[in-house]
Amino acid sequence: MRYVGRYVLAPAVAAAGIVAFEVVRTLAVGATSLGGAGQVAAFAFAVAGLLGLPLFVGGAVAVVLVDATRAGWGWGREGRPPPEPARRVAWLLVGLASAALLVLVVQGATVFFVGAFRRKTYQGLGAGLVAAATAAMCLAFAGPAVGALTRGVRWLAARMPRTVDPTTGLGATLWVGVVLVLGDALATTLLPELHTVDLRPARLALLAVVLLAGAVWVVGRITVRAVTAAAAGGLVLGFLSGFGWSASALGDSQSRLLALDRDTVLAGRVAARLGKLGDADGDGVSSRFAGGDCDDGDPKVRPGVYDPPGDGRDQNCSGADLDLSTDPLQAPARPKPQAKRDWNVVLLTIDALRHDMVAEHMPRLSEIAAQSIDYTNAYAHGAATYWSIPALLLSKPPSRLLMGRDQTPVGRELMLTEVLRDAGWHTALFANVTIFFVRGLRQGAHTANYDTSGYTVHGAKPGSAHLTDGVLKHIDRWRDGALKPKRDRFFVWAHYYDPHDPYFEVPGYPATDGSDRARYEAIVRYTDAQIGRLVDGLRARGLWGKTLFVLTADHGDEFEDHGHRFHGRTLYEEMTHVPLVVRVPAAPPRRLEVPIGQMELAPTLLELLGVPIPKRYLGRSRAQEALTGKPASIEPVYTEVFADSNYDGHQVAVRLGDLKLIYRIDANYFELYDLAADPRERVNVYDAHPEAAALRALLLEYADHHLYHLGRGKTGARIPDGAPKPKKRAKPKRNKKRR
Repeated sequence: MRYVGRYVLAPAVAAAGIVAFEVVRTLAVGATSLGGAGQVAAFAFAVAGLLGLPLFVGGAVAVVLVDATRAGWGWGREGRPPPEPARRVAWLLVGLASAALLVLVVQGATVFFVGAFRRKTYQGLGAGLVAAATAAMCLAFAGPAVGALTRGVRWLAARMPRTVDPTTGLGATLWVGVVLVLGDALATTLLPELHTVDLRPARLALLAVVLLAGAVWVVGRITVRAVTAAAAGGLVLGFLSGFGWSASALGDSQSRLLALDRDTVLAGRVAARLGKLGDADGDGVSSRFAGGDCDDGDPKVRPGVYDPPGDGRDQNCSGADLDLSTDPLQAPARPKPQAKRDWNVVLLTIDALRHDMVAEHMPRLSEIAAQSIDYTNAYAHGAATYWSIPALLLSKPPSRLLMGRDQTPVGRELMLTEVLRDAGWHTALFANVTIFFVRGLRQGAHTANYDTSGYTVHGAKPGSAHLTDGVLKHIDRWRDGALKPKRDRFFVWAHYYDPHDPYFEVPGYPATDGSDRARYEAIVRYTDAQIGRLVDGLRARGLWGKTLFVLTADHGDEFEDHGHRFHGRTLYEEMTHVPLVVRVPAAPPRRLEVPIGQMELAPTLLELLGVPIPKRYLGRSRAQEALTGKPASIEPVYTEVFADSNYDGHQVAVRLGDLKLIYRIDANYFELYDLAADPRERVNVYDAHPEAAALRALLLEYADHHLYHLGRGKTGARIPDGAPKPKKRAKPKRNKKRR
């Protein structure tokens, strides 16, 4: 029975404890956001059954390995008693402390060397050397540390009740558990940088260790038969009942699956595995459990693939065959241009600036917005600079851009800068090569200034002040007639890069703590001051009264708002909701709440300036709304992210009124949020909202065209499955004559 207790009961109790922990998490998710307590409870049993067996096997293997290791060290041999209990506890604490120290040092070294070096080779080499030195130090000082801790544990044991003696199995388990809980609670408080690390696997592993140690103590003090019956009965009951009810637990509930995936450690992965059941054609998508495969007998038919137009088949399960004549994005009718206005234009784009930063951390921009037209619900159409900025300047979504190898628009595209250049403006671009790649996005600019690249070397040091100085000096040269060609009005586009990660310390703008978010907010305050200084410079030069001023951002940034960091992969509000301030000399200040996409910005500016809008621009003009204050009609605003050489994930979204629907094409999940009641997008109402079906049909139609344009292979993004292979360019004939 001793072997049964060691190799069977201890792992079973540990597995049951971990399963119980995850079931509680699953039920908590269901109580707060899923509804249907019976279905959630059924799914919790399914989780228990499916998790119990592998955790039990893993626990048994762990016990065997521990025993084998002890035997190898001579702990279990005849005449060789195991180390004294105090020393075992000391070794355990030293091991945990060494592992924690190594994690902290590697994290800190990585952050430091990423900021210190531009080449990844040096960054990785530096972090690796620091990690190796730390590991060597831990080994070198392990012996003295164990000796000191052993004396401390003996002293503590002599002064505590025997029931919690730290040298016993139960006492060691309790004390190690207390140390782990306190360490986890204090770590992210004392070292806020740790919030960039996903600690869930480590927490789960530590929980398993503690439960396994406790189980070893438990099975030695209660009836073996009782523990066997309880553990085996619980696992069998959970498996049978859960597996039998898993269909009703999952059903077609998008909100349930997404909440489990987002808010639990293991249950979401179990749900994903269950979702594969019913995949008859082996294409990786099930026809049940919200899988969405509309033809489970054909592996070429599934959500997310390319649908050839006009072939009479619905390959991507959007509800209908692709019809190019029903494109939801078509150029609207354009008004006749008014007389050309002689306004100057200043366009400022801020990198990675979330909309919610303005009110709290940008007093100068808030002041400017109060004197301008403030679009409170403006959206970037992509989640990376090289998608969203061209979408703004070309008035089309990222999936329809014609991009070159340097991830900038090809010459056949017509940027806003080129339109204004041809209409008589002196055009200038001030930007950072780091983000604009190989000096791209300069089409149409008489002057392309990249001097700020030496200051903002991907987060090395602040460059906003230098950028503001450069713009004001350029305007002075224009005013003095020193620029060629000489024009009586200018268009200056400046891109402030500093809020982009990695986040650095700005002298004079201290962060409230050491976290990335606090440093980001400090950089935002610094950038805001430089924007205010630029506006002050325009006022001092007497140009503010005849300058059309525009400020927006290319995208936001994520700080674990929905379990993600940085940008480029999701379409939540913290990523796509951006500030948009337009100061029109002829219009009084207003707050406009009708959602607007940045595709609408270029047509709006051109109409305000009296310049004809190119027919190829797909966005509508909001100029009359800006001038009269009469709200524009509510139209869908689409956003998208897709996989390319830098990012993974494939999603499209639509904002219509107060509702926002996100379609995860790669996972075939839907998320619907009522932003008026839930601006932080916490409660997915897709299963219950009466408008869900209509929005789904609208977004699936857009997704169908979105996949078609990606399938043409002209954006530089990953081509969807099923798309025809791009035609290879014919090789030029070689001239046989020698040159």
